[in-house]
Amino acid sequence: MTTFKRDIARVIGPATGLDEAAIEGAITLPQHADQGNFSFPCFPLAKQLRKAPNLIAEELAKTLAPPAGFTRIEALSGYLNFFVDKADFARRVLSEVLLRGAAYGASDEGRGKRIVIDYSSPNMGKELAFHHLRGTMIGHSLSRVFARRGYAVERVNHLGDWGTSYGKLIVMFLREGMSPNELENLTIERLNGLYTSFSRAAEQDPTLEDQARQAFARLEAGDAEYYALWANFREVTLRELRRLYAILNVDFDAWVGEEFFANARHGKLQAALEVLESKKILVESQGAEVVDLEAFGMPPALIRKSDGSTLYITRDLAAALYRHEHYAFERCFYVVDNGQSLHFQQLFKVLELLGQEWHDRCEHVPFGLVLHKSEEGNWEKGKTRSGHSSLLKDVLEAARDKILAIMAEKNPEAAQKDGLALQIAVGALVFSELKNRRMNDIRFEWDQALSFEGDSGPYVQNAHVRLCSILRKAGRADKSISDKDLANLRWEIFADEESFAVLDLLAQFGDKVASAALSRDPCVLAQFVLSLADATHRFLHNSRVIGSPEENERLFLVRAAQSVLGQALEMIGVPAIESM
Repeated sequence: MTTFKRDIARVIGPATGLDEAAIEGAITLPQHADQGNFSFPCFPLAKQLRKAPNLIAEELAKTLAPPAGFTRIEALSGYLNFFVDKADFARRVLSEVLLRGAAYGASDEGRGKRIVIDYSSPNMGKELAFHHLRGTMIGHSLSRVFARRGYAVERVNHLGDWGTSYGKLIVMFLREGMSPNELENLTIERLNGLYTSFSRAAEQDPTLEDQARQAFARLEAGDAEYYALWANFREVTLRELRRLYAILNVDFDAWVGEEFFANARHGKLQAALEVLESKKILVESQGAEVVDLEAFGMPPALIRKSDGSTLYITRDLAAALYRHEHYAFERCFYVVDNGQSLHFQQLFKVLELLGQEWHDRCEHVPFGLVLHKSEEGNWEKGKTRSGHSSLLKDVLEAARDKILAIMAEKNPEAAQKDGLALQIAVGALVFSELKNRRMNDIRFEWDQALSFEGDSGPYVQNAHVRLCSILRKAGRADKSISDKDLANLRWEIFADEESFAVLDLLAQFGDKVASAALSRDPCVLAQFVLSLADATHRFLHNSRVIGSPEENERLFLVRAAQSVLGQALEMIGVPAIESM
């Protein structure tokens, strides 16, 4: 798509005096097919030329010669509309898709630059709730998007493995008198039960909250017994996390939690505190130490409590300083729900006050919440510690079981049923999350989450399955493609509405990847996947491939669509399965 825009810019630029890069950026895609294939808005020229945009467009349409590969230029309501030669368009797009293969849609924009993406970041000692899926998959998708843009990407899981919550676990573990044998065979379910038990017990005995704070203070001070309990709780959680991440095909380059920065034995937190003290921005407030941010319209950032313990922002400061020193990042993204917006505003402002010139290269990538209906009927964020949340493993298992039931009815001979059903379940759940704009809140309802009708994961996966099936039947599934294979294709065959609709979308892939990176929103790619799946289903419904006079040409289109759709699915974390 970029090459076509560049061709247009080279025609418009000399006639208007506009920068060609600016022209490329302004070119859009018309909403209706009869309005051409590319549009350039003339409104920015109105002030410069002192004419109405529609008159400018009409004059340019009369004087400009269409670029090579275009048939005509028309003016409409202040826009210059460019119409491509469909056969030439097919030749250029299909050749690039098929010859570049897995590199199609990639760029070297980020060559030599490193990006850190902090995502998922669950609290340890608890089971992964369904609402954690959204942030995990947004971050996972963005890591693939930026890698495709040429950046070196560091995927960081900043584990919530420190804080008063561990004091609560320790208090309940000791209160319930669990034996060494029970500790050795501890499960994540039992740990989650300790959280729920603490929450209920604290309602009856508020002094438990103080006991938890005291227990964490002992842990932070280096108590050997408490540290051993902490390490066991952490390892139990990690085992379950790795199991679930493997199902989602999610992995990380670094599993570095808060403890790494907060524990005195590592020295990271002390280094951050020394920087704060050296800049003389810490002030005392009711026995605690804070950074006063009133002048910037924010409440003070609490750095150290009166008992000497630290907080999230203290550890995040230490983490930010470490990441910049360790990774020398171009950008550092924090994929965390929008409820933490103030926290990150404070964090970045404190970094600025510390004189860190790179503070503006840190960016919060917020997203809307996944809301659950409470017992009172209110929509609110799920809370695993109180037990008012759907667990991710339960939702995955329920989705898998529903798929298995459908498969047993429609395709009882399907191989590897459990594994395939789980991949379809993952596709359904992930797509239902990412097809929504990043900032939108989502209300989690079982029926909706497990729906496989309409704009769903199974629908887009099925488009990929159909393409793979045709290639297998034709013996083209693993055939490599060279210039020689494309030399004698009848490109005019792709001028029909259904074929050209698929080609038009294939041409947009690189731009969609770039747009997802710019907006930090995988929804752009999810919607692209949906459009390409729609176009694919229409093409296959209306155009016979195997056994048709156009078989050879159409097989190349099938191969190109399968390649791009498969890559786009993987970029949003939806398994690109080859059979259903």
